[in-house]
Amino acid sequence: MKELLLDNISNNFVVDKNENFFINKFDGAKDIQITLNENVESVLSLLSLSGYEGNINIKISKDSRLEIYYADFAKNVTKTKVNISLEKGAKVIFHLASLTVENSNKLFTVSVDHDAVNTYSLIDNYGVVKGNGKLVFDGISYIKNGSVKSKTRQSAKIMVFDEKSIGIAKPILKIDENDIEASHGAVVGKISDEHLFYLMSRGLSEEKAKILITYGYLKPIMNGFDENIQATIEKLIEGKM
Repeated sequence: MKELLLDNISNNFVVDKNENFFINKFDGAKDIQITLNENVESVLSLLSLSGYEGNINIKISKDSRLEIYYADFAKNVTKTKVNISLEKGAKVIFHLASLTVENSNKLFTVSVDHDAVNTYSLIDNYGVVKGNGKLVFDGISYIKNGSVKSKTRQSAKIMVFDEKSIGIAKPILKIDENDIEASHGAVVGKISDEHLFYLMSRGLSEEKAKILITYGYLKPIMNGFDENIQATIEKLIEGKM
């Protein structure tokens, strides 16, 4: 996996062959531009530990496919906008997992433009909110006129731990074409008392039970990282819960 190094001057990256990429340092980078050239398959993994306020702009060229894993464990304010454009036959699969704790206020906006025929997008967001944290998922899928045979799906799930925890999921579909497939789903809910009680009845403390539930809820994001980063994520979950 190749690491992309960001700075505050130029953050334009072009991918012209099948490679996997990793970003874990966002400091000083307000705008990031990533372009996949034609007929490329790639995985982009992002790990945010200090928060990111900026734009990630991604262009996926003809017949290319990009899978994105975005793991957010920052404590501070986060306002991230991901803009993705799809050319003919392009595909994107976007996974986001966010753990939001005390005094954190986070907004993630993921926008996908289907600019041509036979495009595909999946936005899959998971979040856990603790204390007086706030987490907002905005998803926008725009299938433009002429983008026939295109497909889009949005899924957003947020689990809140406390009475002051705030979780908001706002999926939006903008459809200007008839011959397409589009759907969305959003769930925001309290941690399951039954699950918590079951784990505690097996000898776990409430704290350990919450850690285990959180880990299970956010576990799918692990698929985008190597073993070292997976171990780091496990420690982050345990430390923040």
